[in-house]
Amino acid sequence: MGLGLCAPGLMFVGLLAALEGWYQMTLRELPALPTPPDATDLLPANVARVYWSLYEPGGSMTVKPMWPWTVAWTVTRILVSKPSRMEVPPGWTLADTVARYWRPEASHRTRWRERLTVGIWLTRHWTAEELLAFEAQRRQLGHGLRDLPEAARHYLGKEASDLTLAEAALLVTMNDDPRSRKHPECFIDRLQPIRDGRLRRMLMAGSLTPEEEAEARAWPVVLNLEPLARHPCPPP
Repeated sequence: MGLGLCAPGLMFVGLLAALEGWYQMTLRELPALPTPPDATDLLPANVARVYWSLYEPGGSMTVKPMWPWTVAWTVTRILVSKPSRMEVPPGWTLADTVARYWRPEASHRTRWRERLTVGIWLTRHWTAEELLAFEAQRRQLGHGLRDLPEAARHYLGKEASDLTLAEAALLVTMNDDPRSRKHPECFIDRLQPIRDGRLRRMLMAGSLTPEEEAEARAWPVVLNLEPLARHPCPPP
């Protein structure tokens, strides 16, 4: 009886050890690992909350480290319960996105196992704030802008640290519509529904209170029109 119970337990421990060994081996093969953003590049609180909602369903900005038992438990739960939507530990979707687009060298393309390994490593070593700051540098913001502080000054005429929740949601979502991606300031009528949709999803996820959501949705969509002189709207 005792030996019968021990055998599955030993097999499970062996599986966990094999997973960790595979991870460590692949990690050693990588030529480099991602460098975390500087503290000065971290996103202001309002912007971080909106960015988090793009990748993670939960409202709490927490990254759960991926250990062998975390992977085993996640896979087992999916196989047993067969949920309609795959549920992964908090922060994994964002970490996997960063791993997908990160390149250790200009000419190096990460393979799937390297991407998986980097994603696991990120959950163990980076905070949610660092992941968000790294990913925010990649997101297109129109007119070739990738730097969020510059985009805040360009579109809203203010510093990113001074953005309200409504302005942060507007800035993050203004390129969601592919029809207005190159010139979002020329399609203001399309921006508010997209912004308000993001705010509603944040409310449903628990990252906004009803009062915060109502206040942000009441905030008018106002853009800085000065850049239009340099970037005129395309003909209809």
